[in-house]
Amino acid sequence: MEESKKPEGGPGWINPHIQGKIAWRDDDVVISVPPKSGTTWTMNIVHQLREKGDRSFDDIYAEVKWIETMESPESTVEDMVKYIDKMPASRPRAFKTHASPPTLPFQDNVKYVVVLRNPEESIVSMKTFTSKHSQEFLKYWGMPPEAFQWADIEAFYNAFVKGVGMDKMLFGFMAEWWKLRNEPNVLLLHYKDMVSDHEGSITKISDFLGYGPYTDDEWSAILELTSFQWMKKHEARFEASSVWHIPVLEKGAMLRQGSFGMARTKDGMTEALGSDLEERGRKILTDEAAF
Repeated sequence: MEESKKPEGGPGWINPHIQGKIAWRDDDVVISVPPKSGTTWTMNIVHQLREKGDRSFDDIYAEVKWIETMESPESTVEDMVKYIDKMPASRPRAFKTHASPPTLPFQDNVKYVVVLRNPEESIVSMKTFTSKHSQEFLKYWGMPPEAFQWADIEAFYNAFVKGVGMDKMLFGFMAEWWKLRNEPNVLLLHYKDMVSDHEGSITKISDFLGYGPYTDDEWSAILELTSFQWMKKHEARFEASSVWHIPVLEKGAMLRQGSFGMARTKDGMTEALGSDLEERGRKILTDEAAF
């Protein structure tokens, strides 16, 4: 029997049940990052390390499969799993997910690159990102044009954090991976550290994945191709154009600033909302060291 086309809650193009049915391979790599926390950047880092510098790719989503997405309203979980299981074995597979265990199966033979970010920054970035979904894409999935429009950050916070429970997703994600942080097949990184030390972070990921060694020219190319400047200049390659036959986002919506520390100074997060978010988070992420 075919599994339900739409999961409970969330937009129709997201179905987290797919990843629970994948036949995992020994050289698989999973990039597990909450929404708006450096996912696309980390996808490109893994791809560039795997390919030793690739300037020719058209869409990062064709190189690193997002394993929570449905191709169309008519697609089934079985359709998506069949596609993933038939991916060629000529190179290691790399996947993107916004899920953490247990929704994402934890396998001893799979490597996990996990990135965490200040939840305040993720939330303000998510507000901007959701509002940039194209009207054509929303219509295709049966959503009203005003579905992701918010008057201000407080309206978004009330809808996504207090309403949908984004706090549980962000802090729950952290809590699950924090428990697994010492596993040999888990690399836990922080977005702020990645921005502050680009080459050092690429080196950590490279050592973890073991795709090298690299020549000096290959390493220089990898650093260039994973820089925010290069990615922003070629941002059409990072907008999921290969996943659906219609534009998902307005131009330039996927890559924002490539920075940190501006949630309150520039992006509208208030002290009251930040305090409420911290209070909610401490009920979920109870290890003070993780906070």
